[in-house]
Order: sequence, then structure tokens, then C-alpha cells
Amino acid sequence: MRAGVLFALFAIVALLLQTSVLPRAATILPRSALGRPTPDLLLIMCVYLGLHQHTVGGAVGAFFLGYLEDAFSGSALGLNAFGMCLVFTIVYLTSRRLWVDNAISKVVLVFLASVLKTLAVLGLVAVFRPEEGLSNSVPRYVLIEAMLVAVLAAVLSPPIFAVLAYTEELPEEEEEE
Repeated sequence: MRAGVLFALFAIVALLLQTSVLPRAATILPRSALGRPTPDLLLIMCVYLGLHQHTVGGAVGAFFLGYLEDAFSGSALGLNAFGMCLVFTIVYLTSRRLWVDNAISKVVLVFLASVLKTLAVLGLVAVFRPEEGLSNSVPRYVLIEAMLVAVLAAVLSPPIFAVLAYTEELPEEEEEE
């Protein structure tokens, strides 16, 4: 119970960092042709769920992470929720077949999950909102920015995984009678 509450608190903090603090902090950097990408902290938490929570609760948590991201980012509801559910499923299936218990494999998995989520969201936008149109140059820049976001997420994943693993190791409080 305590681990679930701490995970929810970390998700809220990550959401606040991802949607307000990090974009503002990125404004101090010089603007490049690729914009100012910020890491997807909620995606790192989703990958953690896929690696360590092989339950319905993990899948529901991944959905809610994506839904929260949709609600606070202003994007169409369901895009990030679908992306997070897809990432959770792929990471879950990968962790059952391959050994992904060392730091390097987890970093690579976060990188690939970030790219997968971006491609899934772009695919949904292209299919269901063709009127918004993706001109020929837009996908190239979006994919390059997605690679930068994926690299940032992969770099930040080890400390975030360590904090999340520490919260699971905390002993549960005994109920007093």
C-alpha cells in the first residue's frame, strides 16, 4: 500500500516537473533548430512498471500515467494513454523473454520505449487527424526531437529507477491493535 501511494506521489511530482518546471528551465538554453526537448519522466515510470509490476495494477498504472499526461499537456485525450499502454505491454513482454535486469539494458529499453511511444502517437495523429496534416518536413524534425527526448529519458532513467526501487523496499507499517 505504501509503495503505491509513494509511486502516485512520484508520478505527480514527475508530471509537475515534466509539464511546468523543465520546459521553463529549458528556456535558459539557446534555442536550436530542434526546439527545447524535455525528458518524458512519466515514460520512465511506465517502463519501471512494465519491468517490475506484472499485474493488472501495473497496466492500470501505465494507463493513468498516460491519461494524466494527456490531461495536463493539452493534447487529445487518449494519445499518451495509448502510448503508455503500448509501452507497458511491450516492456512487460520483453522482460518475460529477455534478461533486462542490468542498468545498460534498462537504459536501452527506456530509449526504445520513448521512440516507440513517439511513433505510436505520430501514427495515431496521422490516421485520426489527417486535417492537422504532417507536412514532409515535420516528421523528420519530430523524429529528431523524439531521439533527443529518448536520450534524455535514457540518461535520467537509472536514478529514477533507483528511487522507485528504494520505495518498494521500504517495510510496510504494522497496524496497531
